[in-house]
Amino acid sequence: MFSFLRKILPIHKIVFILHDIFVISTTLYLSLLLQVDDVYETSPDFIYGFSFLMLSMIVIFKYNMLYKYQSFLSASRHIVLIVKSLLLSMTLVVYFAFFFKFSDLISERIMIFTTYIILFFVLVVTRIILIPNIYYWLVRKGKIRVNLLILGAGKEINQKVSDLTNSRANYYKIVGFLDDDESKQGKTFSDIPVLGKISDLKDIVKEYSVNDVFIAIKTMNEEKLQSIIDTCKSINKTVHVDSVLYDIVKERLTVEEISATTAFRVVPSKVRNYYTTAKRLIDIFVSLLLIIVFSPVWLLLFSLVKLTSKGPGFYKARVVGLDQKEFYMLKFRSMYHQTSKDIHIDKVKNMISNNEATTKLKDDPRITPLGKFYRKYSLDEFPQLWNVLKGEMSLVGPRPNVPYELEHMKEWQKKRFDVLPGMTGLWQIKGRDEVKFSDQIVLDFFYIENRSLMLDFEILLKTIPVMIFGKGGK
Repeated sequence: MFSFLRKILPIHKIVFILHDIFVISTTLYLSLLLQVDDVYETSPDFIYGFSFLMLSMIVIFKYNMLYKYQSFLSASRHIVLIVKSLLLSMTLVVYFAFFFKFSDLISERIMIFTTYIILFFVLVVTRIILIPNIYYWLVRKGKIRVNLLILGAGKEINQKVSDLTNSRANYYKIVGFLDDDESKQGKTFSDIPVLGKISDLKDIVKEYSVNDVFIAIKTMNEEKLQSIIDTCKSINKTVHVDSVLYDIVKERLTVEEISATTAFRVVPSKVRNYYTTAKRLIDIFVSLLLIIVFSPVWLLLFSLVKLTSKGPGFYKARVVGLDQKEFYMLKFRSMYHQTSKDIHIDKVKNMISNNEATTKLKDDPRITPLGKFYRKYSLDEFPQLWNVLKGEMSLVGPRPNVPYELEHMKEWQKKRFDVLPGMTGLWQIKGRDEVKFSDQIVLDFFYIENRSLMLDFEILLKTIPVMIFGKGGK
């Protein structure tokens, strides 16, 4: 079990998640013992309410970044995040009790408050004081150790080594470097040897029992970088990427820290088999539910399109999806019927070739007045729920491309077709029309390599305000 968790999570995350599950469940049980005579005769309201509390807290802790490396490096910041998480969780539990009319739970508000007070003190003692110091001690004694191989021994490598090894929370042992520069072969940097060239990666990983690979080559092109990442994934090794090509990730996201440096973390994809099945089930359930519940709204939006301009209510856009297979994506028609695509084809060609921002055409004469409103608030996108239900799309994923975009894309950029396209994605909530094309692709890569049910849920939540306020939509 631990080895499986290690494949998908850093050690510090495993420690804290297991700790929180134990602390929360134990505290809830003790709280019940203090308040009731017989735990086994406790009202189901308490059991349901506290079960919801435990599940919600794990989700809230994740949302508030309490499982990131950064959280326990600063005690004051850690305490603030714990307080914030507990207050949010308590609010949700109270709403949960009122919504489901759990009278026993509502009447015991003192008990709920007491439970959270106990949780706060227990979490401070364990998370702020006990766990970090035990963790640091285990690291110093070498009980927690991960062999790390660094690709690249450039000008800043001594500082990079210092960043990776000087933190007292560091559990990495750097076994060596790989670099294609002939002049560096056989040399040492910061007393760490250059073990060979990047082409020797697989052999070195096996010989030195390497767990993680850190890519620190600033000048590497996209194709080479992606090739190395794919190689590491093929041999089931976690990769940490520190490259200017992924600067957009650091600018737009709170990325994982590795010792005193930040990096884009890539985990082997084969550990996500469970995720694909779970995500598909969620896609089916949510899309079907939204289609049924909001069918009157969809009918109204469809009717308005028909009434305000000639032509069909729906527009079928031929797009490229998973494995570069084409399908027809449904939208509410936002343009006048039978308009030319030439102006958009030229815009796309320039955008990709010159790596321009992914802005839409300004004052596009093809768009109807109603269509402008639909596009601003993404209302034209709702028929894609049918594509989700059919399995051609997902609720979350890289946005699909039209065929003439694919014609101008480089091979490394086509990796976005490794997963189902989505109705919304990471770059929609982290920039939308404000990011360059290559940065959009990189944000899609970050999603592909770090996708999880939690990340999907976070993207869906953050899509709501983007739609309500029409940010980036034109």
